[in-house]
Amino acid sequence: MRPLSDYNSIPEYTKVKKIPAGAYEVLIKRAEEKEINGSIFLYILFDISDGEYKNFFMDKFMADRKNYPETAKFKGIIRFQYPDGKNPDDEGRKKRMKTALEYIKRSNNLNADFSKEWDGAILKDCKAGMIFRDEEYDYNGYHGMSARPYCFIDLEDFKAGKYTVPEPKYLSGKASASVPVNSSVPSQSVDELVEDLPF
Repeated sequence: MRPLSDYNSIPEYTKVKKIPAGAYEVLIKRAEEKEINGSIFLYILFDISDGEYKNFFMDKFMADRKNYPETAKFKGIIRFQYPDGKNPDDEGRKKRMKTALEYIKRSNNLNADFSKEWDGAILKDCKAGMIFRDEEYDYNGYHGMSARPYCFIDLEDFKAGKYTVPEPKYLSGKASASVPVNSSVPSQSVDELVEDLPF
């Protein structure tokens, strides 16, 4: 049989661990703004901080970086779009962002005034609850469901089990989501980490 000359450097396919839809305690790694196609977004990077899936996103990122160094991206991200005065959903965007920030603020007894300019570093090491919902994907010939960050919730509500996990979101857009009261629904799901936010 023929040898593979680069056999020792070829990465193996590894079993992919998937996080199920549900609620988790998360630790915020950092927060920063990013402009994409003229729109400004607040990116909040986080990881699971407790339980079976602790460090899920960092572990996956490190494994991907080893096996696929050119395409590895950190996926523990939720983003919120700033209102720009041009979109009819500006009020919804403001409410989603405020709700998320208030949950983080209350969960950490954070002394912050988000009505004024603020430093994203203030969110580093803050904890909160995070709900993930299943979303259907169809990408490069791969099709299935994957749990994606959906919204922040108050940490005490998470610990008390006072939350609702929404129904899956399908590509057809016909999801019958049961949205928790005061949930901070992101304006859109994040499928990728912008290249210059590699951690």
